[in-house]
Amino acid sequence: MLNYILDLLLKQIFGQPFLLMAIIVFIGYVAMKQKFSKAITGAAKASIGVIVMGMGSGALIANFGKLLTALQNATGIQGAGLNTYPTMTAAYEKMDKILGDGTGASWGIYTLLVAFILNLVLVALRKFTKIRAVYLTGNAMIVQAGISTYIVWRFLGLGMIPTVLIAAAVTALYWGVCSTLLIKPTHEITGADFTIAHQQMVVSYIAYKVAPKLGHPDKDDIEKKKMPESLNFLQDNVIATALVMFISTAIIFLVIGGDQIDWLRSADGLNQGGLKNNIVFLVWIGITLTANIVVLLYGVRMFVGELMISFKGISEKLLPGAVAGVDCAAIFAFAPKSVVLGLLFGALGQLIGLGGLLIFKSPIFLVPGFIPLFFDNATIAIFANKFGGWKAAGVICTVNGIIQILGSALAVQMLQLTWWQGSADYATLWVAIIAIFKGIGHLFGIPIAG
Repeated sequence: MLNYILDLLLKQIFGQPFLLMAIIVFIGYVAMKQKFSKAITGAAKASIGVIVMGMGSGALIANFGKLLTALQNATGIQGAGLNTYPTMTAAYEKMDKILGDGTGASWGIYTLLVAFILNLVLVALRKFTKIRAVYLTGNAMIVQAGISTYIVWRFLGLGMIPTVLIAAAVTALYWGVCSTLLIKPTHEITGADFTIAHQQMVVSYIAYKVAPKLGHPDKDDIEKKKMPESLNFLQDNVIATALVMFISTAIIFLVIGGDQIDWLRSADGLNQGGLKNNIVFLVWIGITLTANIVVLLYGVRMFVGELMISFKGISEKLLPGAVAGVDCAAIFAFAPKSVVLGLLFGALGQLIGLGGLLIFKSPIFLVPGFIPLFFDNATIAIFANKFGGWKAAGVICTVNGIIQILGSALAVQMLQLTWWQGSADYATLWVAIIAIFKGIGHLFGIPIAG
């Protein structure tokens, strides 16, 4: 009877992310003294959102995985895609193969909850910790918690409780310290009392400090200059995603050649035998991958919206005066030209980085993804332009694009995943964190878990 109850609670309920997230949201609304109907509605939306996210992520990983298989068959090079949510899912799949279905996601959710509580504690003790920011970007939180969980489990090989505690501690410190660093520069950009809590916080802070040495913030401010209207379409997330997916797929087609393209058409590949024209097939793949990402992001927005309302309400009651850390997109409206500038120079940097991988015959080839390319470089460009103008933004985003590729290649090599975050902080700070955990595991002779 006891085993049945434990199985029901830990695996059938709390081990299922769609149920666990619904329970968390429901509790949050009740704690805020919302109507019962509002709590039920929020919980249902959160639950559906998790399922929709899984559908989009699963399809994206499956479809993109075929491209990587064709790339590896043609060249012998290990391929990996750069994107946030598929990295979390790929990490969970590795954990599930050893620990059982659903284990990775449940551990990741526990890490998320403990890390958020630790973040609140660090802010509550801000007199001593100097941490003032509460990280509230749920879509980034859930991914980062999942990746932290995988890193700790892979190299330390511990059970659930120590893995969750260690991963949560590292994640909470990253959230609290790094988002606090951006409170002052974010206020100078927006005039509002919030900070950026995302996945490029460290590099954005570096941009804030370095930019004044590279340009003049007033004379070179891109926001005061006219920009061609023909580039405005790049500010549409869906269109920009489709463009990046099309270009990425075209590059892969050029590398793999006709035989592997035919394999991709086959039933073992993407099962599109009717699309015999390569251009039409290329467009279909680009649009399909974009649609997968759109579905994934829609699901994320569904449950994140409900999750953040409940979490934010609780945190504000418990911690008056704390600064809310929000999605980086919150500052895009304050500097729309910098957003496009960041995308263009970030893409330039990533192309240079990819060229470096090929020139130096790296065993790993990376395929850029829209989320790290766009959101990271757009955000970094806003900070760089505000404090150093467009010249500073151009230099910093180009360098960041190169680092995103080279740092991500190191992360993929250490973690052996077919996806990696690709975000600025995860190509710099988190590469160092991975190396530290790998070194600790090696020092104590711990076998690599997955």
